[in-house]
Amino acid sequence: MFSYSSPNLPETLHNSQFLLLTLTAPTSNLNPEYFSSLMNQYGPVLQVKIMYRSLMECRVLVQMANTESAQNAKKALDQLSSNFIKCSYYQDNKIHSSFTMGSYETIQDIKVSTLKNKHSTSLNELINDADSKPQSATVLPTSQRLIPSSKNIQSTKTLCLNGIQGKNLDALNIYNIFSNFGNIDKIILINLKNFALIKYLKEDQAYFVYQNCQNIQFFESNLTITFAADDSIDKLIGLDTLYKEQDYYIGSEDTDRFNANNKMILLPPSSVLHISNLKKVSSNAETMWDIFSEYGIVEAVKVLNSQFKFMCLVKMESLKQALEVMALMHNQEIDGRNIQISFTKAKI
Repeated sequence: MFSYSSPNLPETLHNSQFLLLTLTAPTSNLNPEYFSSLMNQYGPVLQVKIMYRSLMECRVLVQMANTESAQNAKKALDQLSSNFIKCSYYQDNKIHSSFTMGSYETIQDIKVSTLKNKHSTSLNELINDADSKPQSATVLPTSQRLIPSSKNIQSTKTLCLNGIQGKNLDALNIYNIFSNFGNIDKIILINLKNFALIKYLKEDQAYFVYQNCQNIQFFESNLTITFAADDSIDKLIGLDTLYKEQDYYIGSEDTDRFNANNKMILLPPSSVLHISNLKKVSSNAETMWDIFSEYGIVEAVKVLNSQFKFMCLVKMESLKQALEVMALMHNQEIDGRNIQISFTKAKI
């Protein structure tokens, strides 16, 4: 999918000693020595420079000793038809004076540097300006209106959840939590890299998560949330060595929590959970206490039964425990009913 060939290149490029390697979803321990060893099999290598690296991409500039070595290397890498690495001739042979063999110094090229101040992390520097225009018309209550950041963060519909670690987590566990904040288009979890990407249908829903879910403790780590390009998930589809089938989720109207015709009321995460779609036999404090105490310490249970609806509030000892309950228990069956769990501002 990402293999590269460049038709009708100017003759000056074919004579270039400089190659630009672009890796998709690189490992964290790559260094200039590694790339020097890789490229040495095609001819002598003079210099290597890691120009840019993020969770999604790594770009490396390699100067071969001569044009014949560069041509051999490019031909060999093109023939690999690899999903993970592409090779192109570098069109600007002017090298920064700090370009040295064996040193590790991550820099950005000119194109990335022009975006540097618009985003919160290096991952966001993949965002195109065209993806940043707000498209959502959802009106939130006054108490939930988003206050623009003083850092001028450029938002998109897609979020990167950095630092995900946990036992047997999959995309559905992530959906169970983050579908509380808006209808989701896609989710992909890259366990190997400890991050996930979530694309919402509307940009202001993603921004709500960005504002209200920073540094929440999620299973074994604290999440850092940044914006990502809206085509980030599409770029990873097909790289099936990075994720399993259960790590990719596609939303639909059947799975959306919010009816598109109704006003959305988004609530931040809380240790108090609203449990609905219960049967009468299950909607009592003792049953709820027994079920949810398997995931942590239950501090309180409040039954909210009416003539036809059976619901409860369950307060966990911590937000971390509440998130784990949400991730693992939402839409699970209790006494023949798939229960629904959501965050609430109600108090017990």
